[in-house]
Amino acid sequence: MVIISVLRILTLSVFLNTESSALELFSIGNQLELEGKITEAIEYYQQAQELEPNAIEIYVSLASALFMLQRFDEGIGYMEQALSIEPDNVRLYQILALGHVGKREFGQAIDYYEKASALEPENQEMYIAIATLLEASKNIKGAIDVLERMPVGLRSAEIYIKLAALSGRMNDHQAAIDYYRQGYALDTANVAATIGIGTGFDMIGIKDSAIHYYEKAIKDTFILNVAQRLVDLYTDTDMYDAVVEAAEGVLATDPENTHVRRSIGFAYYKQGMLDSAADEFHIALRHDSRDTYSAFYLARIYYEQEKFDQALIEVNNAIRINPDFVELWIYLGFIAIEKRDYALAEYAFAEAAYRDGDLTQIYYLLGAVAETHAEEGEAYRYYKKSLKEDSGNISTLQALAGLLSDLGRDEETFQTFQKIIEMDSLNAMALNYVGYTYAERNDSLEYALQLVDRALDIDEDNGYYIDSRGWIFYMMARYEDALKELRRASEIVEDAVIFEHLGDVYRRLDDEAKAREAYEKALELDPGNKSLMEKLSIRD
Repeated sequence: MVIISVLRILTLSVFLNTESSALELFSIGNQLELEGKITEAIEYYQQAQELEPNAIEIYVSLASALFMLQRFDEGIGYMEQALSIEPDNVRLYQILALGHVGKREFGQAIDYYEKASALEPENQEMYIAIATLLEASKNIKGAIDVLERMPVGLRSAEIYIKLAALSGRMNDHQAAIDYYRQGYALDTANVAATIGIGTGFDMIGIKDSAIHYYEKAIKDTFILNVAQRLVDLYTDTDMYDAVVEAAEGVLATDPENTHVRRSIGFAYYKQGMLDSAADEFHIALRHDSRDTYSAFYLARIYYEQEKFDQALIEVNNAIRINPDFVELWIYLGFIAIEKRDYALAEYAFAEAAYRDGDLTQIYYLLGAVAETHAEEGEAYRYYKKSLKEDSGNISTLQALAGLLSDLGRDEETFQTFQKIIEMDSLNAMALNYVGYTYAERNDSLEYALQLVDRALDIDEDNGYYIDSRGWIFYMMARYEDALKELRRASEIVEDAVIFEHLGDVYRRLDDEAKAREAYEKALELDPGNKSLMEKLSIRD
């Protein structure tokens, strides 16, 4: 402030060398301003101005002092008088703009800055001031346009970073990335630019690039919020080793960060390190006893470890904290099934439905519970209700098909598996069932073979699927091919049907001894099978 006052006095003395009284008054005003006596200073400046009405520095000092007292209109008036004396004085336009900023008249302030910029187009400060006012007026596009008008030679890394931030506010994240990159090109050590590029990629969902730039930003200097975001991105991209390393860095700075603590637990859980995961979730719960996420995963861990009593304790604790967390009720149902408490399972799934859970999933689970304790009619009803919610749900269709097969409703089973193939052309179970059924009917055998071949492309060593192909060959009268497939199937799976098929092929090939051997093995596996008994009695 002292330096400014001396400069003012020296500047004024150039013009007032014949008017010592005006200079003296101006000097007294400066001294009073330095002492914080702004009102008294203004009085002396006004007296000096009356004695020397063409001295610009007096007007500048008057306006500045008046602005300090929020007397913006008076200050602006003096500046307008000064501007009539020196219409090309850039500083006067800037001070006028500041006066209007003080009055929150951003439009007029912008006009004066524009006039100043026209006089000094190479002045970077003018562009920044105009852009700042446009941003404050919520005219983000206008602010970008002003900074884009700035000659390229005036643009620093900070200007490009500002352009990037404004573009981000416009949700133009690709433009933001481009600006940040230009800023980075000017200053490769600029951490803000590096983080900005990462943020841009983060916002448009290109996670690997976001990770690259975030990692680069904190390579030499730890930045807590960037490290926390990396933890989330590593989790989203299944980089669980990296999750643990980054999370430990965050916890070294912020040991009570339960979100990051949970992330470590989740990473250990996904890697199958269940005890380590449980330890982390227990710590998270110590920091926040109402952390339902951690309680939920503890329940899942105990469930997977078949510690069902402990799982039940954790899931019930979590439900008491947040009864609207639907997945808790789902897992309560799973635990209840394992404990053979089917009434509790039904209650849990019903609660999940009541709390706006996925009805397709819930009806499917209720059907599974009913089927578990041999209530086939109830199971059928629930599976149908599930399919009413989502007719293309593969899990429910498969469960329904299995139930129908057990009930001997073969045509419905066949139709259900056909529908599954329509929904999922790579469903090996459905492909095999439909293909085998066609073979049993001696119908569309070439198509049946195609279906079973597709099933075997998916699961090439499945003994039941190999049996289906062998049986299709049998129905085609390709007995040698059938024998090859059925012998292979019998080596993989000991199943009565497979050995019966093998016996039928040997009989067609007139090898009665091996046919009897196969039938006897089949009867050993299915002692009450009358068809096998009849086949064994044919040659007795």
